[in-house]
Amino acid sequence: MSIEKAPSVPRFGGPSELTPEDQERGRGLRKMRTLALSLLILATIIFLITHIFTDNTGVWGFVSRASEAAMIGAIADWFAVTALFRHPLGLPIPHTAIIPRKKDTLGASLSAFVAANFLHAEAVSTKIRSAQVSHRAGEWLSRSANRDLVVDRAAGGLEYVLARIDDESVVALTKNVIIPRLVATRKTPVLAQLLRQIVLDGAHHKLVDLIVAEAYSWLSDNPQVIDEIVHNRAPSWVPDFVNEQLSNRLQREVLGWVADVRDNEYHKARQALDAWLVDLSDDLNGETPLSEKAEVIINDLLSQSGVVDSVLEIWSSLKQLLRQAIIDPNGEVRGRISELIGEFAQRLQADSKFAAKIDDRIATTAGDLAESFGPEIASVISDTIERWDAKEAAERIELYVGRDLQYIRINGTVIGALVGLLIHTIIVLLPG
Repeated sequence: MSIEKAPSVPRFGGPSELTPEDQERGRGLRKMRTLALSLLILATIIFLITHIFTDNTGVWGFVSRASEAAMIGAIADWFAVTALFRHPLGLPIPHTAIIPRKKDTLGASLSAFVAANFLHAEAVSTKIRSAQVSHRAGEWLSRSANRDLVVDRAAGGLEYVLARIDDESVVALTKNVIIPRLVATRKTPVLAQLLRQIVLDGAHHKLVDLIVAEAYSWLSDNPQVIDEIVHNRAPSWVPDFVNEQLSNRLQREVLGWVADVRDNEYHKARQALDAWLVDLSDDLNGETPLSEKAEVIINDLLSQSGVVDSVLEIWSSLKQLLRQAIIDPNGEVRGRISELIGEFAQRLQADSKFAAKIDDRIATTAGDLAESFGPEIASVISDTIERWDAKEAAERIELYVGRDLQYIRINGTVIGALVGLLIHTIIVLLPG
């Protein structure tokens, strides 16, 4: 199964990399610039006409002052908006081209603002809980196509990993890293702890039951074994009927004892075995002749050349098994995984308490991660902005916010005209 390559994310590299959405933003920005400039030109034309062809009295005075103030407001706001992104008219006026000059500082400030106000435990966990992630995930996974997509992605990731781990790497890792590390490390304390835990948990009882049951069945099916032992060990002068009576009695006693061990989980033999295993774990855990001998035996086994070959064979079999079971579209395990995902999705939708518990765990984990790594996560903003070219960064930011900023120019023109009318009205109404 091949893995589909994810589409590349457009980066700052010039107009050729603009997305269709960016191109639409560019058209909107140019439209608003044209409108703002048209208002400035209109105010300028009106101002010139009133000064050239009228005496600026009466109504024309109001028109003249309004157009004059509109020009001033439009030019002032044009300067303010333009100074954010570049030098107005290309002149290196102080405190202009703010974003290109201060992009790194702005990036750091934005990064700190996001980390302090958004990436903290309460904000993140509250948002995740309110989003009902589990219920929505259950709805999404309830669709067969989506479950197949999840399994396909998982299988693709597994195939990606398996394809990049060759046999030579497994051999080198086993021979040069794993085995030397195992040989250099004392293994008997681990074996002792494992053995003691097995005894404490009673995990070996099933194995004892199986062995005793098989022993009973074998002895029952092969009575001649005891007969042969008795006849071979008995003196030649003992009559055969005595040997037969002895072998029958011995067989009954042995079978009865084995049956008693099989049926009584508190039998003394079982308790003796447990005590012996505990003593064995104590010997393996300390600096005893038994533990030293066990270390030598284990190290000798690990040093055998066949160990590496066995690991390689196990790895090859595991790869084949994984490919057949999961990666193969018709694999049995693959279908079972899809069924388990479907059952999990149904429970997420039907069991509100279970879904709430999952949401709570996700929210708590995400909140803790945000609290611990918030500054590092937010530093992606400042690090990325630092790598941007200053001019291209200003152009891209203007592309996103410039259209709204043009309303400042339009409002400046309109408000300027209104203020001009107000001032001229006050002057006219003042006495003298």
